[in-house]
Amino acid sequence: MGSAARGPAGRHRSAERRSASVMSALSAKWHTFRGLSSSLKSLIVLSFVVALGSYMVTPFIGVLMVQAVGLDVRLAGVLVAVATFIQFGGSILGGLVVDRLGLKRTMVGSLAVRTTGLLLLGLAVKVPWVAYPAVVLVAAGPALYLPANKAYIVTCVSDELRPLFLGVSSAALNAGMGLGPLLAAVLIDADPVVLLLGAAALFGLITLAHQLTMQPLARRRDAARGGVTVDGPAPAGKLRTLRGALRPVLFTALAFYLYFFFQSFLGLYAAGVHNIQVLGWAMLVNCAMMVALQPPLSGWIARADYRRLVAGSFALMAAGTGVMSLGHTAALLGGTVLFSLGEVFLFLRCDLEMVDRIPSNPTFAFGVQRLTAGVGGLLAGVVGGFLFAHYESAHDLGMFWTAVAVQCAVAAAIALVLGGRSRRAAVAPHDEQADLEVVS
Repeated sequence: MGSAARGPAGRHRSAERRSASVMSALSAKWHTFRGLSSSLKSLIVLSFVVALGSYMVTPFIGVLMVQAVGLDVRLAGVLVAVATFIQFGGSILGGLVVDRLGLKRTMVGSLAVRTTGLLLLGLAVKVPWVAYPAVVLVAAGPALYLPANKAYIVTCVSDELRPLFLGVSSAALNAGMGLGPLLAAVLIDADPVVLLLGAAALFGLITLAHQLTMQPLARRRDAARGGVTVDGPAPAGKLRTLRGALRPVLFTALAFYLYFFFQSFLGLYAAGVHNIQVLGWAMLVNCAMMVALQPPLSGWIARADYRRLVAGSFALMAAGTGVMSLGHTAALLGGTVLFSLGEVFLFLRCDLEMVDRIPSNPTFAFGVQRLTAGVGGLLAGVVGGFLFAHYESAHDLGMFWTAVAVQCAVAAAIALVLGGRSRRAAVAPHDEQADLEVVS
């Protein structure tokens, strides 16, 4: 009788202890955020606004090129592919530009470039040939901005806090990515020029905000053994460093190749099968999941078995695109949920693996990561453009997503065979309390 009475009481005390532990952890993380520098706080907020403005335009570029400018869908696919390659592949130059200009000036300059591109894109609706330089400028801005953005964050925080704050930065970006298409889906039906010029005005304000709120920051100097500090590797050493990063480079390229089928062709698919506003809801679901799940799961994602995590992520993406092939709105949104869950795990781990292998130069690491993403995006744009045109002419757009699902499944199989072992497994056991230290 006494034992039975103690059982529920013991479980109640255990639940209270777990609740107190969770509240203590949340409180400690709140103190961590309060301890951040004002520049880093501003950058996290501005990351949301940058993504909001970017994704008012980026998912609709294919639709704008076909419906507003009047390009053939194949040509539009190639143009989007080239723009994607510039946007991501051009990031390999980020380290060189940061060395010359510094992190702050690189971010401000890249935002000014994108503002100019958006103004020209608005003009392209009336003067079609302007679309070509406009898309190049719109793509060139983030090519330099995002590696500098992530390098600024990595430079400001300790190694223990790196997964948490890369996850928070990703959440801020994804919150903007989710709301931007939802807002733009309303404006694009009314007047594409208003959408583009409004986005240009927003980016002008964002550029000014970076100039006023960000403090210049020196590149990180990593502590070597014995307390000696070292700068980033010399150019020849960078190539040698990359030899140990070939596996994450491969999986980053595959991840972005498959992701850009989703991002670049979901708008055209929604316009052809549903209402274009479905794209806004799908992107909102996609980004809401990244915002809600990635920061709290960042520690687990950093510690999980690399091969299983990558293979499982690709399998979720295969399941998601397979569901999307069913065609109706519920399937599109349900498939987006599965695809997004794969993203939650995959992209943060790709970032962490690259930084682990090139720890002394995070700008170069993120530049390489985005170069491989650019290669994947270029291939997705070209292959996807011709696949989409083929299935559109056959009046069977659902098969487009089936073809993507097959490729995701192949990527999962490759990950199981070649996934190998993560360097993160060799890192000292994770200390939960270290994640909660206030950043100085």
